[in-house]
Amino acid sequence: MTRPYRVRHMRLGDARVTDESITATDESALRAALQTRGQTVLSVQAVSPAGGVDFSKLAWRRPQRHPFPLFCREVRTLIQAGMTVVEAVETLSARERLEGRTDSLSAIVLSRLQQGQSLSVALGELPQTPVVLIAAVRAGERTSNLIEALDDYLRFDGLVSQLRKKIISAAIYPALVSAVGLAISVFLLLVVMPNFASMYENLRGAGEGSTALTIQISQLIGRNRSAVFGVLLCIAVALAYWIRSGKAKVHAIELGRAIPWIRKRVEDFQLAMMYQALALLLKGGYPMTEAMAVAGQSALSPQLKAALDQARAQIERGGSVSQALAQAQLCDEVGRRLMAAAERNGAFYRSADVVSRLHGERFELFVERVTRIVEPLLLLAVALGVGGIVVMMYLPVFDMATQLR
Repeated sequence: MTRPYRVRHMRLGDARVTDESITATDESALRAALQTRGQTVLSVQAVSPAGGVDFSKLAWRRPQRHPFPLFCREVRTLIQAGMTVVEAVETLSARERLEGRTDSLSAIVLSRLQQGQSLSVALGELPQTPVVLIAAVRAGERTSNLIEALDDYLRFDGLVSQLRKKIISAAIYPALVSAVGLAISVFLLLVVMPNFASMYENLRGAGEGSTALTIQISQLIGRNRSAVFGVLLCIAVALAYWIRSGKAKVHAIELGRAIPWIRKRVEDFQLAMMYQALALLLKGGYPMTEAMAVAGQSALSPQLKAALDQARAQIERGGSVSQALAQAQLCDEVGRRLMAAAERNGAFYRSADVVSRLHGERFELFVERVTRIVEPLLLLAVALGVGGIVVMMYLPVFDMATQLR
């Protein structure tokens, strides 16, 4: 009986990692079939017949996230101190074993190194390893300069982390203000407002106009307080699941791409990653087309991936790099001139690094401007929401004072 598997594999000497679904009788037969075709299997994951992951193996847990940047930084330091790759990874594994961690990244990589695998293949067998890291390590193994390759990857990761931290830092304050405003509104609606309504009804009876509407809303909330609380709890759980499952990120990107001004800035973030990956790979000795193939496996949108494939195909047909990137709308006039200069002096990785920094600076400026605009607007919205509830709550009191006069 056959079943589907999700497989990541590659051919030695090729920079591209293939991720596809293959049907086989079992995992060992699948590995053997791929090896006879000259493929190196990086990872195999069983998939349920419905197309999802086999949850019996996942045990309803999220996959472990390995700290690749920290691992690279520590390995680089130990190699620079005179250790071999195996000795460096073994040292890290021994330290983590003393700390009680037996399934750490170092332990997994060490077991594969002891089987005779290279560091790039050992890292590639982990399903979450960034493709750019695998390519950088492979380039370092080719040139026998693994330290420089790890330095280049750490610079790439530093740029991406810096841009992501900008987004997170900009989102913390609006999220905090929204949460506090929502909590105050829920407290007023569920606790304070029903008490005001019953107090006014006991003193003055049924009111008229806005007073009657306020009392009716308050009484409705008071009678169905448990149901309202349950609905709010369900909304909170659904929102948490939406964020944890990653759908919030996908929907936010789709929403951003629907607005031309935001779409351009999101593309700046992705182009900064793409050009930084190109700079890393070109410096490591990859040809332009192979470097573009690996960079296309970064976190790019389908539109940018298609544009990059179009530019790569034009280069393979003999076109110039600058014209191919410009026609695919992957660079502006400044980027085109920088890549044209690189065609004359051969320093493509330097030009790619400059283009990456230009896009990164544009994205950082965008985040800063949006933060300055959104924060006061959000404060105003929260103030209006809470203030509206307070006004509705005190309308009967004002009406009572008018009647007493």
